[in-house]
Amino acid sequence: MNSMLNISRFLCLLALTLGPLWSSLMMAQPDRPEGGPDREALRERMDAMVVGFLTEELELDAQTAQVFWPIFNVQKERMMELKKRKNEARKAWAKCDSDGAEEFNELLGLLESLNVEEAKVRANFLREMATAFDPQFALRCVRAQQAFEQRMRDRLQERMGPEDRRARGNMGRGPGRQRRR
Repeated sequence: MNSMLNISRFLCLLALTLGPLWSSLMMAQPDRPEGGPDREALRERMDAMVVGFLTEELELDAQTAQVFWPIFNVQKERMMELKKRKNEARKAWAKCDSDGAEEFNELLGLLESLNVEEAKVRANFLREMATAFDPQFALRCVRAQQAFEQRMRDRLQERMGPEDRRARGNMGRGPGRQRRR
């Protein structure tokens, strides 16, 4: 009888110990891709926010939206492709460790041409907007895009704690290049 009581106590203790541990393992969230949060879902959410913001800021009705969004989407795709190419060029620049001027000048020329191409894409977008609507609308469009980007930066700053903001201010700075406080 005494051994049965000891066994039941042991099983209760085991259940009380392993129960919460087991349940926490069963309720675990699925693994995320290696890049952290699902980037595609974040991109879709950001796109929806851009659409809503620009529609409201530019006071787009159905008729103007049918003309505006195709032009905007083409420009957005071109800028995304350019951004990828610039990132690849920057990575190559960071890996450049030769003392030769040839590789240095080649990478510098690539970065320069990508910056010029980016300026041309932006100018072409403004020309298309000015042609489809008017120059004032094109300027309002640029200002609305800038306002959206600023709003997103502000929201990010609000979400970050003081330590994170301080650390973010030092990002990209190598040893000896921290800001003086």
